[in-house]
Order: sequence, then structure tokens, then C-alpha cells
Amino acid sequence: MRTVLVPSDFSDASLNAALYALGFASQLGAKEIVFYHTYNVPITVTADPTLYNVENLDIDELKVAAQNGLQEFENRLNEISHPGIEITLLANYGLLTDDIHRACKDTNADVIIMGISGGGILTENIIGSDTVIVARESNIPVIIVPAHASFRPMKKLLLVSDFIDIENTVPNLIIKSLLEASKAELHILNVALSSQTSFNRGSEECFTFQDLFEPYEPNFHFVINNDFIKGINNFAKENEADIVIVVPKKHGFLESLFYKSHTKELAFHCQLPLLAVHK
Repeated sequence: MRTVLVPSDFSDASLNAALYALGFASQLGAKEIVFYHTYNVPITVTADPTLYNVENLDIDELKVAAQNGLQEFENRLNEISHPGIEITLLANYGLLTDDIHRACKDTNADVIIMGISGGGILTENIIGSDTVIVARESNIPVIIVPAHASFRPMKKLLLVSDFIDIENTVPNLIIKSLLEASKAELHILNVALSSQTSFNRGSEECFTFQDLFEPYEPNFHFVINNDFIKGINNFAKENEADIVIVVPKKHGFLESLFYKSHTKELAFHCQLPLLAVHK
């Protein structure tokens, strides 16, 4: 992982993600961190929901303001030493969730690191979050950093799996590259709601994982908890995991109306940095 892309809206959450990115890049030997900001013309909604006003702002002025904001953002991080890591500033006109693919391509980014704030009911269930959207749609790994989390060297990676269709859904090559670079242990966790749905260490799925992650010898753990998020958080804390890995699975549109996304729930409520990575 040579290049880390850190989207920023200049908030405390994005600053915390940037601090995490510096530690992450240092441990993995990344060469470049790109601080990235999108800007656009603000739209004001009027009392009549069918009408709206587009503010008359000069695009060039918006770009200068975005670049100045990025420079101030970088200045806030200059007190932290990051030898051998080049810092690049990138400002694009557009929306983050629409422009992120182009930014990744233009910068040859290998991983995205983003902050997230704890959401209320409105944020989580209605408006959603740019961070969650990027994690769901991105073609490269995305690390979501909770507001209270700080970087610590990765020694234990915790992969959460439902043990379904492992060979076709688990991105083992990306995870193995992370294991190789970090020299961390791999722990695989299955959280079941009841004993009837629980697996065991002698299951066929465990042997499949062992084949996928040879020669890293993953450790298997099985937890029964009717609260999926609490089961993960409790286990991660008790076993001193450093990062949680999930593989987002996309439901169809109708399914998404009825089923909660575990990835989305984890993004808002996981107590550790969350790495979302697709096959």
C-alpha cells in the first residue's frame, strides 16, 4: 500500500482520520498521503419544497477556499513527524460520493481512510453517511476511523465473517498483503445469534479459510450473542484487537428496504477502526 487517500471536510473527525493515516502509513511503509477535499456550490432550500436557490458564488473562489482549507489542515498535522511520507493536497469540484472513484484513479490510491461521527437516528437511518456510502461502493479498501479511536500499531487483525460463500466473497489477497506488511496475527470471528446457527473449529468453513490464508494460520473464534455489534465490540476489547475487517455484501434494492446493513451499523457503533474491503 503505497498511497493513502484521506478525504477531509476539515472537521475534527477527518482530522482524527488523518492522524490515524499517518500512523498507518508509517507502519505499512506507504510513500504518500493525499488529503482530498470536494467543494460545490451550496443550495438553499426555501419554505416551498418545490423551490430552491443556488448561491451565486464564483467557482474559482470556491477552489481557492478549498485549497486554503487543505493547507491549514496540513499545517495542523505538521507537528507530527512523518519521515519518508510525501503529503499531497487535492481539491476537486463535485460531491465526494460521486467523485471518489476519479480521485482514487488520479492518485493511484491503494486505501481510503475516513473519519465518522456517531450518528443519531436521522444520520444513521435517513440521511446516511458519505463514509458509509464510500465504504459500500469503493473498489479499494476503506478504513473507517471512529471519532474516539487513535492509531496503534496493528498486531491483531479481526476478520468478521458469516462463513457463507467464503471462496467467492473473502478478499484474501488484499488481507494477506496487509498481514505481510504489518506482520500482524489474523483472527477470524463468527457471531451467531443462537447455538443452532453457530459454527465450530472443525467446520468445513474453517478449512476453507485455512487454505485461503496459508501460511498465516488464522485463529478462529465463535461467539453467540443476539446483539451482533455488541458481540463484536466485546470480543475485540477482550482480545485486544487493533482493527476490525468486514466484507460488505450488497443486497438488492427491495432487500435493502427490509434488512439492516451490518456494515452500516458497525461503521457508526464499532469501537475500533473498521476496514471494509470487497472481493
